[in-house]
Amino acid sequence: MTTRCVVRPETAADIARVADITRLAFGGRQIEVDMVAAIRASDEYIPELSLVAEVDGTVVGHCMLGRKALLGVTAPPVLALGPLSVLPSWQRRGIGSQLVSAVQEIARHRQKEELIVLLGEPDYYPRFGFRPARDFGIRPDWPAAMVYPLLPDLSNYRGAEIPH
Repeated sequence: MTTRCVVRPETAADIARVADITRLAFGGRQIEVDMVAAIRASDEYIPELSLVAEVDGTVVGHCMLGRKALLGVTAPPVLALGPLSVLPSWQRRGIGSQLVSAVQEIARHRQKEELIVLLGEPDYYPRFGFRPARDFGIRPDWPAAMVYPLLPDLSNYRGAEIPH
């Protein structure tokens, strides 16, 4: 069952709500909340790539892409996805999918970065076109390390490593 939501850019008024959603989505852990805050406070932050999902005017999910330099290459920075957070009571309703699809669409239209990387659930992200990083010669060679190409030729990134 897919729940229709409104996906829009995050605003300053959403920050506390996003922290709550992220904490709950990750079982009460603080590390992902701190990760989102650190990205926002850094030069990795790209406001147009931090999105929230609303259902009936209530924010129930969040997704962001931040700028990330890969290790071991001099290629331009890429985008890193994460964390993706949906309130547990709203999970498995397509809200995370709508957020990921929306942020990928914005990234494609920006035409500034060449790929999106993530360390995430290998059973979830391939539905959005993410492939194992090793397919592109990018490390680590873990199932969780994935790449979504924004351009067909990613040879500049061969030998790179996704920082973790």
